[in-house]
Amino acid sequence: MPNIRLVAIDMDDTLLTPDLQVAPAVRNAIEEAQRRGVLVTLATGRMFRAAIPFARQLGIDLPLIVYQGAMVKEAGNDELLYHVPVPPEPAREIVDLLKEEHLHINLYIDDHLHMEKIDPEAFGYIGLAKVPVTLTKDHGALLEKGSTTKILAIGDPDHLTNVEEQARQKWGGAIYITRSKPYYLEFMNRNAGKGSALAFLADRLQIPREATMAIGDSYNDLDMLKYAGVGVAMGNGVEEAKAVADWVTTTNEDDGVAVALRRWVFGE
Repeated sequence: MPNIRLVAIDMDDTLLTPDLQVAPAVRNAIEEAQRRGVLVTLATGRMFRAAIPFARQLGIDLPLIVYQGAMVKEAGNDELLYHVPVPPEPAREIVDLLKEEHLHINLYIDDHLHMEKIDPEAFGYIGLAKVPVTLTKDHGALLEKGSTTKILAIGDPDHLTNVEEQARQKWGGAIYITRSKPYYLEFMNRNAGKGSALAFLADRLQIPREATMAIGDSYNDLDMLKYAGVGVAMGNGVEEAKAVADWVTTTNEDDGVAVALRRWVFGE
């Protein structure tokens, strides 16, 4: 049994139940892990401001991995430790492509969410993230002014698959492209990724790779599951996550995070 000292947990469809709550058994297991001296953090595609309420609820004061690993920021004092934004030129090209495809676009700059309009896709996202929105007339003009952490397209999964194929052909490895949900297509700096961010955090905390554990469910968790000493996929996760994981736990509706902690941290 490995001596796990750092655990990184994805949020949506992993930590959170379908109604976006932390189940009591999961909360209790995380608190017990912390009492035993194990460091616990969140690793999410969400904005920092969307993740921090859950970190505070769970008593997490470590740096949080947010924006799919494009940012690492202290939960305790908001200090920015790591940030790799999308370079300006591909950011403009990506937004142009998404507009041509008539997709809803979210831009994230300085931990603020920018949209050009409030449409059904926007309502769905706002209901999930529960963060304020800044309406902007022109994303292109906004890209000239700020450092873009992430670009998110929302749309029909099949349509997004077609756009993802176009994007991968155009930018290849120059941009990190991933799906957090079937209807979310995300673009970040090529050096982003939850795995890279977890490696950064583990090094900062002087914790060896083999003493880390990651729990996730989707495509955006694959590199984190591969990096961790113990990679745990959720029972409700995509098959690709289960294939690269060391172990598959139960679903997010069946306290999968708690089950994983009891198995790999508590040795039960």
